[in-house]
Amino acid sequence: MYRSRQAAFTLVELLVALAIFAILAGFAYRGLNAMLESREALAQESRKWRDISVFVGRLERDLSAVLDRTALGASGTQLAPVSSSLEASGGREGLALTRSGAPLHENALAAPQRIAYRFSGSRIERLAWNSVDAAPRAEPAAVPVLSGVQSLAFRFLDPRGEWRNTWGLPGSPERVPAAVEVTLQLAGGGKLVRLVDLPRSR
Repeated sequence: MYRSRQAAFTLVELLVALAIFAILAGFAYRGLNAMLESREALAQESRKWRDISVFVGRLERDLSAVLDRTALGASGTQLAPVSSSLEASGGREGLALTRSGAPLHENALAAPQRIAYRFSGSRIERLAWNSVDAAPRAEPAAVPVLSGVQSLAFRFLDPRGEWRNTWGLPGSPERVPAAVEVTLQLAGGGKLVRLVDLPRSR
C-alpha cells in the first residue's frame, strides 16, 4: 500500500503538469497561427502581382496592335485612333484606341476593335465596343481587369518629344502618339510605371 501511494501523482503535480501542457499548447497554437497567416499573406501578395502582370501584358498587347484609323463615336463624333477621352457613361477619362483584331480568330474578334481602359472606384475596367464605328447611343461592355488600385494615369509622347496628359480630344487632328506612359498607383502604396512604344503605322 505504501509503494502504490509513492508511485501515484498528487493533485498538485497533476495541476502543474496540466498548466505546463496548456502553456506549451498555447505557444504551439500561436506559432501555427502565425505561420498560417504568413502563408495567406504570401498567397495574396502572389495573386496581386500575378493579376498586375496579366493586366500590364494585356494593355501592352492592345497598344502594340494599335491601328491608325479613326473611329465614329455613338454621338457621331470622329474619334482619334488613340485618345484620352472616352465616349462612355461612368467615366470620360482614360485611354481609348483602335486596335487590329486577332488573326487567329474566325469571328468578330478578327475584325478591328475599339477598346478603352478606365479607372472606376478601386478597379480598372476594359471597355469594348461591338465595332470601331459605334451605333447611335451604343454603350461598350465593361469588364473589370484589375482591382485594388488607387489611381490610373496616362501620358502621351508627341512627335516633338514632349509629354502630354491629354491626347486625341474630339475635334483634334492628332492620331497616334510616339509612346504612352502608364502609371499605376496600387491601394497598398506601391507604384508601377510602364512605357510602351507605339507602332508608327499599321
